[in-house]
Amino acid sequence: MLTGLGGPQITHYVGLVSDAPAALASVIVAAATARRTARGALRTGWICLALALAMYFVGTSIGTISWLRGHDPFPGPADIFFCAFYPVLAAGALFLIRAAAVRVPWIQLSLDATIFVVGFGAFFWFLVIRPAASHAEVDLLKQALSLAYLGLDCVLVLILGVLVLTGAGNAGSWRIPLLLLSGFATMFLADILWSLAKVRGYYLPGGFQDVLYLSWYAPVAAAGRAQMRSIAAPARAMSNSSDAVARSLPYAAMLAAFLVLVYFARGDIGGPSTVMTMIVFALTLLFMVRQGVVLRGDALLRERRAARMVEERYASLIANASDVIMIVAADGVLRFVSPACERTLGFKPEDITGKSLPELWAGEDGERVRLFLAEVAATRSGTVGPVELRIERGARRCVIEGVGSNLTDDPAVQGLALNFRDISERKALEEQLRQLAFHDPLTLLANRNLFRDRVQHALTLAQCGQGSVAVMFLDLDNFKNINDSLGHDAGDCLLQAVAQRIVKTTRSSDTVARLGGDEFAVLLEGTAGVTEVGHLADALIDTLDLPFTLEGVEVRVAASIGVAFSTPEAGAEALLSNADIAMYHAKAAGKNRHVTFQPQMQDMLQERLRLEADIGRALVHQEFFLEYQPIIDLGTNSLLGVEALVRWRHPEAGILMPGRFIQVAEECGQIVKLGRWVLQQACRDVCAWRRSIAGGTGLRLAVNISGRHLQHGELVDDVAQALRESGLEPGNLVIELTESTTMYNTDANLERFQRLKALGVKLAIDDFGTGYSSLSYLHRFPIDILKIDRSFVSRLTNSDNGPELARAVITLGETLGLDTVAEGIELEPQVAALLALGCVAGQGFLFAKPGSLEQLSRSSFVARRNALWTAHAAREELSATGRFKALRALARRTAGAA
Repeated sequence: MLTGLGGPQITHYVGLVSDAPAALASVIVAAATARRTARGALRTGWICLALALAMYFVGTSIGTISWLRGHDPFPGPADIFFCAFYPVLAAGALFLIRAAAVRVPWIQLSLDATIFVVGFGAFFWFLVIRPAASHAEVDLLKQALSLAYLGLDCVLVLILGVLVLTGAGNAGSWRIPLLLLSGFATMFLADILWSLAKVRGYYLPGGFQDVLYLSWYAPVAAAGRAQMRSIAAPARAMSNSSDAVARSLPYAAMLAAFLVLVYFARGDIGGPSTVMTMIVFALTLLFMVRQGVVLRGDALLRERRAARMVEERYASLIANASDVIMIVAADGVLRFVSPACERTLGFKPEDITGKSLPELWAGEDGERVRLFLAEVAATRSGTVGPVELRIERGARRCVIEGVGSNLTDDPAVQGLALNFRDISERKALEEQLRQLAFHDPLTLLANRNLFRDRVQHALTLAQCGQGSVAVMFLDLDNFKNINDSLGHDAGDCLLQAVAQRIVKTTRSSDTVARLGGDEFAVLLEGTAGVTEVGHLADALIDTLDLPFTLEGVEVRVAASIGVAFSTPEAGAEALLSNADIAMYHAKAAGKNRHVTFQPQMQDMLQERLRLEADIGRALVHQEFFLEYQPIIDLGTNSLLGVEALVRWRHPEAGILMPGRFIQVAEECGQIVKLGRWVLQQACRDVCAWRRSIAGGTGLRLAVNISGRHLQHGELVDDVAQALRESGLEPGNLVIELTESTTMYNTDANLERFQRLKALGVKLAIDDFGTGYSSLSYLHRFPIDILKIDRSFVSRLTNSDNGPELARAVITLGETLGLDTVAEGIELEPQVAALLALGCVAGQGFLFAKPGSLEQLSRSSFVARRNALWTAHAAREELSATGRFKALRALARRTAGAA
């Protein structure tokens, strides 16, 4: 294209070589940016543009070097790169068209592109290419190459024009195609001028076409920079002027075609065909103007319809809204009221429009409405509220929430915009949630959160010198047994009855709370002292000691109460913790009593917590061991059996008795494991030891079982496993249970006792006479032995009515066909008294303290058994306690005679 120029062309070539790298660099950066951030056709299009400019730069460089050497052939090597420049540039433009056209209407694009190509194509063909081809005096190869350059220039101008039309359909996308079109169109115009001048032989270096060659790089570089900015920042909407320029290209194409027609008709301006052509063109322009006016009118009509639809939509929303919408003048007069007013406030909109809103608002909040309107009127921006108002609707009182905005400056409103909604249901729900948050739903007493808050408030008043504060923690004893036996519904009824009794017993100024489960608390403010609180605690124990009737069944509960008094340095949490500690000490002391907190109890609690943590380790490390206390035939002083008693060899505290850890094991859930180990170990020990004793197969082994083991453990399976593994006969094992344990959950216990009896073991009631005995239940249970509590035995010698109490227990046993065993025998007169009453078996420190089986082997009781067994074993049967029945009958006759 540029090769073949002769003469001094320094200005032309130096401009091309100096400006091309800048434009090329800008396009390459734009292509790299598009490659990092874009995808698909846009990236490929800019890569093709960069390659096309690179080829054009190489061709220009080759032409410049050839000219400097004085040899500038045409066609030459530079034309190879110039020819490759066109298809690569066309491919890039097509890719950019594809990237933009996916977001424009295809039908409009196709029509605009056809008009543009046909109009400007005719212009280039008839006014540029065809005149250049008519000069035949030029060399055929040079003419063909020059015409090819002209044709390719025209084609690329048309393609870039289509790109501009495509960009016009996308807001913010028009500028880059327009810059590319202006740049390459400038270059192509320079090529056209150069070709015409070269073909006609009057080309002079430094002419107008060289100025165009120098200036076309600027728009191309600007297009690359615009592409980088469009990727880095969001696209901005196209301005009206730029949009008009882009959309006027099809009309410019029609004008170009008309100019071609005028050019060919220039010799016959006044001819009919020329005049008619101009008339048709003018009519076409007028038709297009008319079409634009019609389209503008249709657009305005659509806008009015859209505005009317929006108004109707908002009117429908207001009419069907659940909230009341009002427009009020500054003086409070209603100017607009939505239909929801009748449903929410009880007023018809047409009845209250034009009236004063504060005067219409009935109830105690009329003045608040007036103040609310004044606040809204004084506020120039934002929303006032929400404010809660109450209004009377007949017999119903509603809670209304209102917000307001001052829209007096809004021409569409010119007043105060108010919004009201009925929140009565929400407020009721909030009240229910508040009740649930601070009250126990079962008993309606205060819950732990409210009780803690009341304690804190009471302590604050007490610190101001308004009296002292005391807190009681009350825990029901044996409630779980009732709950398990009668069911959870009965348990809930019992808790409600207990709550009522506590409330009736305490003062009206006291706060009673249920902390959870079977735990209650009482806050006493302004107490007179320890004595007054002690009397109240005793009254609570007495009132709860009375029987409750649940579903026709009479049940009893007891209460363990812990009491703590406020001190100047103790806060609410410390006071509650002290009462809790005192309550646990009351339970540990035997339940059904109250205990006042003492500072040393904290250390005892820490010891208790340590014991809870150590019990699990003790079971694993086998720190528990058994001692055995002999059960003696009081008439013959012979051995009848042994009772297994568990001990704990604690690595730090030494030997611990059961009273130190049994209750802890029950409360921490380890009692079942401990009871299972005692059963298995005792059975193994006695089976191995009895071989050296005459009649060893008749020795009885008594094992104490916890109530929790009976209720929740697999006691029957544990007993069966211990018998099976040790080889002990079932008839030689005596399961001892406390009286209080057997009296609760009677139906379930009866089924468990029957399963134990099916194994063949003996059942004994330990500490009989100390609990709530029921003769009907005792008659139903398959009991074999009654063990007389040590309190009855001690009264035999130090109380006037001691023998009568013991006689009643022994007589009851004889009536029911049960053997009796006396516990805690420490004096010889007690033995004589028991024999006189008919009790022939017992145990206690008088005979022997608990010890090992080896120690017991060397006692006189074993020797006496060996002698008696030799005389009677062949012909006598044994009783439940292991005594010869003949001797038992003889003792009864002797006691009766006495």
